[in-house]
Order: sequence, then structure tokens, then C-alpha cells
Amino acid sequence: MKLAKLIIAASLFVVSVSANDVLQNSMSTMEKGMTQIQKGFLNNNLDLIKEGTKLVKEGNILFSDAKVINQYLPDNKKHMVNVAENASKRISLDITELEANLDNKAFIKAANSYSDMLNACSSCHSIVRNW
Repeated sequence: MKLAKLIIAASLFVVSVSANDVLQNSMSTMEKGMTQIQKGFLNNNLDLIKEGTKLVKEGNILFSDAKVINQYLPDNKKHMVNVAENASKRISLDITELEANLDNKAFIKAANSYSDMLNACSSCHSIVRNW
């Protein structure tokens, strides 16, 4: 009986660690993308901006579904699923605007879209992390 309890506890720990890894990988991908976008603007490198937007899109996929978000939030934060979902939608919209503005060579507007993406990240983090 003790062995069964130990196996169950170990498997729950592995699932918890695995869920955290998925969340951390997604956040890390988004952070790399945001960094590339910023470097692209600072160095007038459109390819770097475009590569960064791809990474942000990739990392943001996890947060596009409230049910999925709910799986990764701690129990005491599950009531804030809508905050993360809305931030994700805002980021997706900003990426679309950023790309359109780059295509139109409206670089100030593109930079403003990046700024709004950063604000969406920060507003979600501030609530979920109790900043």
C-alpha cells in the first residue's frame, strides 16, 4: 500500500513539473521573441523583428484557450483565467497590427504595437504574480 501511495505521489509530482515546464517553455519562447523584436527595432533589422513575432506567436498559442490556461495557473489564481486569455488575445491582435505596419513601412505604428504587446504581458504578470 505504501508503494502504491509513493508511486501516485511521484506521478503527480512529475505531472506538476511537466505542466510547469510547458508554461516556462512557452514564456521563455515569448521572452526570446520580445527581445528579438526590441533588438530589431533598435538596430533597424526587420528580419529580426519578423523572427521575433514568429516566436511570440508560437509561445502565445498556449494562452489562447481558457481551458488550457486554467491547467497551468496555480489554484489560488484560477479565477484569473480571463486576464491571461484577454492578454493573449491582445498580443495576437498586436502581432497582426505589427506585421501589417511593417509591410506598410509604418515603423512608428509597428513600434507602438510592440509596446502594447509588452503592456499586455506586464498587465497579466502584474495580476497573476501579485506585483
